[in-house]
Amino acid sequence: MRDYDGSSVLAAIRSVQATRAVEEAIGILAEFIGRYGFERIFLGQLVNPANVPLKDILYVSDWPHELKAHRQNQMAILHDPVAICALRSKRPFSWAEAREHASRAGRMVVDMVHDYGLREGMMFPMHALHSVSGGVSLGTSKKLDLTPTHIAELEIVCQAVYYHLEAMLGPFPYQIVAELTCRETECVQFAAAGKSNWEIAQILGIKEDTVKKTLRRASDKLDAVNRAHLVATAIAKSQIFP
Repeated sequence: MRDYDGSSVLAAIRSVQATRAVEEAIGILAEFIGRYGFERIFLGQLVNPANVPLKDILYVSDWPHELKAHRQNQMAILHDPVAICALRSKRPFSWAEAREHASRAGRMVVDMVHDYGLREGMMFPMHALHSVSGGVSLGTSKKLDLTPTHIAELEIVCQAVYYHLEAMLGPFPYQIVAELTCRETECVQFAAAGKSNWEIAQILGIKEDTVKKTLRRASDKLDAVNRAHLVATAIAKSQIFP
């Protein structure tokens, strides 16, 4: 394929920003990615389906219905190396790259998609403040030949569509998270480092009972059932550093 000049990218972004319906925005994205050889789109937030139902997240896909149903029934996202890598990566990557680092179950998830004719693909991770991580995954049955410029052009337009739809359809129920206070954040951060209540009290120069009460308030805010769950939830909701 030929390189597209910047005017086509800017035109796509402006067209997306002017849309007021999901179908319009996805239609513009579908037309744009088709020039690069892509045929299918998965766009959505990456969350644990056991915790958050699909109706409560940003989720748009034109993958074959049978494939979507198969993935949902098996909770495939929990093993999908493309989704897992998107949680960790800030840069685009190919499905093949993700598969190289996958577990046996993860490779089976990728191969399942291959069985439906989507042989190659790219994932464009999405990370924003006040939102969970997400991504735009593009698939095709064709052999891809993308340059770094092509990938950059695709990334910019995918970002425009993703964040436009997130703003249009949100905020989503699970995104409304109570903010921890400075003291609560400190205590949870040290708990995440394996410090005991006594050690946290010594570090911060406060009473051990104060640490206990502070962690309890933080747990109540984040709906955590125990110390480990509190730390895991705080990390997942970007309240503390991992």
